[in-house]
Order: sequence, then structure tokens, then C-alpha cells
Amino acid sequence: MKKVLFACVHNAGRSQMAAALFNRYADPSKATAVSAGTEPGAHVHPEVLEAMKELGIDLSAAKPQFLSDELAATVSVLVTMGCGETCPVVPGVERHDWPLEDPKGKPIERVRAIRGEVVDRVKAFLGQKGWLGGNDAGVELSAATAADEGAIRKLLGDAALPLEGLEVAFPKGYVVAQSADRTIGCAGVEAYGEDGLLRSLAVAPEARKTGLGARLVENRLAAARSDGLSAIFAITTTAADFFEHIGFERIGREAVPGGVRSSAEFSSICPSSAVVLRRSLKS
Repeated sequence: MKKVLFACVHNAGRSQMAAALFNRYADPSKATAVSAGTEPGAHVHPEVLEAMKELGIDLSAAKPQFLSDELAATVSVLVTMGCGETCPVVPGVERHDWPLEDPKGKPIERVRAIRGEVVDRVKAFLGQKGWLGGNDAGVELSAATAADEGAIRKLLGDAALPLEGLEVAFPKGYVVAQSADRTIGCAGVEAYGEDGLLRSLAVAPEARKTGLGARLVENRLAAARSDGLSAIFAITTTAADFFEHIGFERIGREAVPGGVRSSAEFSSICPSSAVVLRRSLKS
């Protein structure tokens, strides 16, 4: 089994995120990760704690540790966090550098974006090494095409989610998750000016409680951010707790902008008792 060391100066932000995410997604029989720093801080940055908690990862008990010679001797791969000349060096091991922005003191929206980049880098690295494990192994996200409509409609039907209005943003606004040539998840975003409506989030029963739902949402948020949207709204009768857990905030219906109000899902499909949530995309 390989041990990967994620290292920076203070071991209070990027390296903590990377090690925790690596251990979430890696096959533990193939690889594990630790993190350390050359000048460890007193604690993990609070904004990092908040962002990781949204993914169900609790770092409140994590303590920055010193990169000692003894620890360095146990690792086979070193990944530094883009700290330039101050980055740690471990002679004789495979080394990579990820030029990541320091999350310390940043607004939570920016920390989420940094976290998203760490997730992408970790998964790409694990995929290259053949170390992906668990339910995430072999699950690929890709832009939806017209050929995916039947599978998406089945997922939505099985989850008792509305099919009306699917054509508004399909296929451009949709992503699908596939495993072994089978579609096991989907999500879409309808754009209304600078705002977006997240809809059609569905995961096959066997893939639920694996983190795939959150992964699909993060994919759509990243796409919406790239398209210049400033906020994403969600309307739900059953999943308010899930959305709050990944960083959405409950709002009153009167706070929803006019464009989103005009959507079929808001104006006629979902009942007035549905919970409305919002997540800012501004950094």
C-alpha cells in the first residue's frame, strides 16, 4: 500500500482538505494519505472546517502536524500545495505540486471553489494511479446528450420527481453519472438571466448515500459559475436538509428573483409548501 503526503507550510488548509478527500475516495487497500507542514499552525482554518463539513467531512479534531524526518521516511509520494520556494522537500520520493490558492481568510464561496479544485485534482490523481475505491470507482460524470433523455426520465420517474419542463434546459444544462454503461444519476440547471434553478437531481437507489448527489450538484454549480451565473436556487419538498448540508440556505419565496419565479417548477409544478433554498456563486 502506498502512502501519500500532502504538505504545505502551516498544514491548516489545502493539505488538510487534500488528505481528507484523498482518504474518502481512495481504495484503502491501495493507498492512504497524511498531511503535514514545515511550520504547522495552531488549528485548521475555520473556513476550511465549514467547507469540508458541507461534504460530510469533520476536521474539527484534526491538528496540524510537523513534517518530521520520521514521517517523511514512511511516504512514497509527496504532493505540495503551490507554496513556491517554501514548499517542503522530501528527497527520493515521487513529487507533484498542485498550485492551489490558499483558503485562509477567504469568503466561504471562494473556499468552496478551492475545495472543488482539490476534489477534481484528487480524483484525477487517483484515477491516473488506479487507486479509486468504493462507490466512486468507475463512476464518470459527463455532459448529457439527446441520447440520455430516456435514462434521465426513468431516473426522475423512479424518484417521483417531475418530468414537466425537462426540455427547457435539456440537454445543454444537464450532467449524467454513469457506471458500467448504466446511467445512475443526473442533474440540471435552468438559467434565468444571472440566476439558475437546480432541478432534476436524481440518483439510482443503489448509488444513494455515496456522495454522488453532492458530486452532481457541485458539477452543476461549477458549470453555472463558468457560465457567469451569480446564484443557484433549489425547490424541494423532501431534500431541504441535504441542500443545507452542502451549503444552500433557506429563503422565503418572496426573495426568489422574477426569472426563477417564472419557471414551470416554481410557478406550477412544486407546491407552495415546498422549501426554497439559495446558494451564492460569487467569490
